[in-house]
Amino acid sequence: MNNLHSLGNKIKDRMLKGEVTLGAFLLSANSFVAEAMANQPIDWLLIDMEGSHASKEDALHILQAINAYDVFPIVRIVEQNTHQVAFALDFGARGVMIPKVDTCKQAQAMAAACYFPPKGNRGMNCIRASAYYNRAAEYFARANDSVLCIVQIESKESIANIEEIAAVAEVDVLFMGPGDLSVSYGQIGQVYGTLMNNARKKLIEVCKTYGKIPGIFAHSAESSKDYINEGFKFIAIGNDIKFMNDGIADNLKKIGAA
Repeated sequence: MNNLHSLGNKIKDRMLKGEVTLGAFLLSANSFVAEAMANQPIDWLLIDMEGSHASKEDALHILQAINAYDVFPIVRIVEQNTHQVAFALDFGARGVMIPKVDTCKQAQAMAAACYFPPKGNRGMNCIRASAYYNRAAEYFARANDSVLCIVQIESKESIANIEEIAAVAEVDVLFMGPGDLSVSYGQIGQVYGTLMNNARKKLIEVCKTYGKIPGIFAHSAESSKDYINEGFKFIAIGNDIKFMNDGIADNLKKIGAA
């Protein structure tokens, strides 16, 4: 049986028990690259449709490539659009990352799109996710428990409203985007410092209060370690393009060509 149809949410259960999960963003929009990464002992892979040129067809092919592996598949949608949430879940993603969630109202609207009634308002068109309708009854019965709803906290407005966002029951992960947050604070690219440090601390505290999972994008192995020590449980350690560049640079350096 394809891993796509193994319903449940082991990754969420692990994080709620205090475990850290590590993942990576996929920017290449390439199923070959994605499958190679799925062979690594990584917990989750995220198809980044907001930050790359990936089309819906690209996303489908990547999901087809990685669903056979024991890696949790996630899609970051382009914008706050319920159709994009439905597409991601219907075609095989198990998690959805929603960008630029600044208010409770936005969080409520997008989280509702992740779940079938009565928990939400997701439409009934789970083509691939239900094994092309061959496992539809089982899918409808268990899908709501298999979804990971991730909202991005990436502006000073979202930090100001973070308690109201965290109070939305259907939201699972509050995921900080340090790059965009640094821009919002007027310190482009400076992901540390008083404002950023306080924002991370506030996110961790709010997640503890409301039983949410704290997530973040780490720009280096060193920052990944820092974030683990701070209490983050859902950490992106980079993206496929960065890993390729780092690998090339490292080999050139070892050869003595750089």
